[in-house]
Amino acid sequence: MLKILPLALFTLSLMGSATAQQRASRAYDFLNSVGVNTHFTYTDTAYYQQPSTLIQALQDLHVSHIRDGLSYSWIAPNLYAIHAMLAQAGIHADLVTPNPQSGATAAQLDALLPNYPDVEALEGPNEYDQTDDPNWAADLKAYLPTVWQAGENAQLPVIGPSFTQPTSYPAIGVISGYMNFNNLHAYWGGRNPETWGWGGLDTQGHAYGSFKWSMDKLNMDGPDVPVIMTESGYVANQTPTQGAISESIEAVYAPRLLLHAWNEGISRTYIYELMDDPSSTTGYGLLRYDLSPRPAYTAIANLTKLLSDEQGSFAPDTLNYSLTGNTMGVETSLFEKQDGSFWLAIWLKGSIYDVDAQNPTPLDHQRVRISVSGGQSVRCIWTFDEAGNMTPFSLNRATVSLSVNSTIRVLRIS
Repeated sequence: MLKILPLALFTLSLMGSATAQQRASRAYDFLNSVGVNTHFTYTDTAYYQQPSTLIQALQDLHVSHIRDGLSYSWIAPNLYAIHAMLAQAGIHADLVTPNPQSGATAAQLDALLPNYPDVEALEGPNEYDQTDDPNWAADLKAYLPTVWQAGENAQLPVIGPSFTQPTSYPAIGVISGYMNFNNLHAYWGGRNPETWGWGGLDTQGHAYGSFKWSMDKLNMDGPDVPVIMTESGYVANQTPTQGAISESIEAVYAPRLLLHAWNEGISRTYIYELMDDPSSTTGYGLLRYDLSPRPAYTAIANLTKLLSDEQGSFAPDTLNYSLTGNTMGVETSLFEKQDGSFWLAIWLKGSIYDVDAQNPTPLDHQRVRISVSGGQSVRCIWTFDEAGNMTPFSLNRATVSLSVNSTIRVLRIS
């Protein structure tokens, strides 16, 4: 079941010298915020033809949440068996409902849901604002009560519909009465996930392409409704083109995307998508067509492995520490596990790729000093590289001089 996550102080971006008393988030809650898009309904792909292999890939990624479609008009013969396998593996599905043109009623949706033992949420129609329906806004708004009723009947949370155009939010109007979570689709066109944006300013002064710009749009149709980002990610290949990046740069940006989205208060982020498939541009997949992992897959798997923890209801504590030195552009995320250990992710949030010139723009390393108090010590530092691999360095110090760069470092403090 999806839950509204408690907001706390997740970031620390400083200049010069500062002392912070930062309340951690539960590491399990962050892990629970990571999802990935799948297409198990696509019968001509490995999703359908090799489901056991893809389920193992999800488990190796330490991801237990997927986003897929609720089949309505035609059901592939083995689809329900695949969803039973997913449920058996402890993987839960957000199911996107059919479009208004399908004519599906709440009762018909109710009748389908028992066939999906892995279902944990229903989602409104996907990007219906780019349909050929000239009355899309009115038709979608009239259909949302059907999705809401189906969710109520099945006691499932409902995620709102997704949109592709800025004008769609005022066109649909306020629909917060028909969703528990608002829905964001955000892609960065090869830019860093913490980007300030690259287009015009909205009335709140936020630039097109930034998280804050997206939040301004979501507040038009769902004021103060918690947000799930059901699609986000990058196109990566060995020969970068406009809007695409190299696989090594994606490996740097992908874990930062998940951490920064968490810092922005996003309840869950679904990466698009698990593997390349013919319906999408080659390069979206964390796995290639041959199911070999891209570096971004490795990076995410290593981050989620580090932060893995059992579910618990403990109240996370605060960590007292100072961060000094060249802290311009530094971003952090702080987590705590049930054993009382703190886990601090730290990175430089700048861009390392010029999408217009299609050239790498590496960042210089910055030297910072982290000092923890209250009997705590930094016990280990994991450094990630552009292949997604991580290298541990064990130590036992209350003060550590650290070289920070665009790749994340994760510190265990206990």
